[in-house]
Amino acid sequence: MKKGNRIAVVFLFFMLGAVSANAQHFDDYFVDKTLRISYLHIGNKNLEYLQIDHFTLVDHWNGTRSQLVEPYQYGDILIEVFDQVSKKLIYSRSYSCLFTEYRTTERGETEIARMEECANIPMPKKPVRLRFTSFDRKNEPTVLKDTVLNPADLPVQPAKKEYDVMNLHKGNSPDKALDLLFIPDGYAKSDAKKLDYDMKRFAKYVMNCTPYKENRRHVNIRAIKGFSEQSGITQPQNNFYVNTLLNCTYNAIDLDRYLMCMGVWNLHEVADDAPYDAIIIICNSEKYGGGGIYNFYCTVYNQGEYPDYVVVHEMGHLIGGLADEYYTSEVSVQDFYPEGVEPTEPNLTTLVDFGSKWADKVESGTPIPTPPVSKGHPDYDRIGVYEGGGYVAKGVYRPTLHCTMNSISYNDFCPVCRETLEKVIRYYSR
Repeated sequence: MKKGNRIAVVFLFFMLGAVSANAQHFDDYFVDKTLRISYLHIGNKNLEYLQIDHFTLVDHWNGTRSQLVEPYQYGDILIEVFDQVSKKLIYSRSYSCLFTEYRTTERGETEIARMEECANIPMPKKPVRLRFTSFDRKNEPTVLKDTVLNPADLPVQPAKKEYDVMNLHKGNSPDKALDLLFIPDGYAKSDAKKLDYDMKRFAKYVMNCTPYKENRRHVNIRAIKGFSEQSGITQPQNNFYVNTLLNCTYNAIDLDRYLMCMGVWNLHEVADDAPYDAIIIICNSEKYGGGGIYNFYCTVYNQGEYPDYVVVHEMGHLIGGLADEYYTSEVSVQDFYPEGVEPTEPNLTTLVDFGSKWADKVESGTPIPTPPVSKGHPDYDRIGVYEGGGYVAKGVYRPTLHCTMNSISYNDFCPVCRETLEKVIRYYSR
């Protein structure tokens, strides 16, 4: 399935599924609980499958109830839930994952990885069909799992409440807002004051940044007060290892600055104490680093010069499915945007299907591709089609010359990225 067809199918699912699912009430299909499916994503470049490990039942469903079918698909994995009797699509959501990135690395060509992942769906009232579909970098689909779940005999374990929760910003009820959840890692009990200060500080970084500050009443921010056995974050390249709440580590998939959490099951167990649509991990470290994956989680280091920029940049990946627009920094992924394939991410194009991107925002007469100009030039802020992005200098294009997704610049999302984030906030707040 090529990119254009993928968009058409997603749009068709949205138009048909949204009419069927959203015209019905949430209560017709689901109870007010969350079913978390924990599984292993296993494979390499040439092999991929899922192995379900366990199910967890959480007291409430905190996601949107008015748009049960996701209106866009920025993720590489599509989760669909169908009513078993009527065959109607009643819930869908997409996400990306570390496994998808791993399989494009040199190690991923031969070594088998087993990575933890979770999917949250509303708890169904009656038997449903659950389907996971994976899309590779050429947007070709593979069905990874297609199974029937019967809530009457599902072996579920109840979620545990273990941690206190800090309320950092109140916008609306959880089902009418984008719920952001901060989880600290690498804060020992001796760092308690620092933890409180940092959670409040990072909430300000988010809420002082466009478009979050303009949508204050549609965003909630909470933080888990969770402490680690030891202070700091593991740095394998420096032979520094610590025992922390989430066991976050630098050098994920062989890139030193890539700071990620490998224990995703435990991450969601810690998160159970608060409503969440998106998880942001605040790591107690002086070393520059972070990471963000769409509808998965993001991380940020807490000290140093740029944590304000890093947190909103990584949230761009997490919440908006936005791509990195830079192309000069070292990365471990290879051929992430294959020639002849339109990227799924809304802020990059290969011109294969530019009409589906920001073509309507480009002023008439603007050359495509658009030649770059220096800062201070009258056209420096112009929306165009600038070559270089997605880790490569040629063949991939971005909307503007400056953006928080491009360079170290806090609160500088370009109009294309800003509009994407606003759409996601509206999706959660309706």
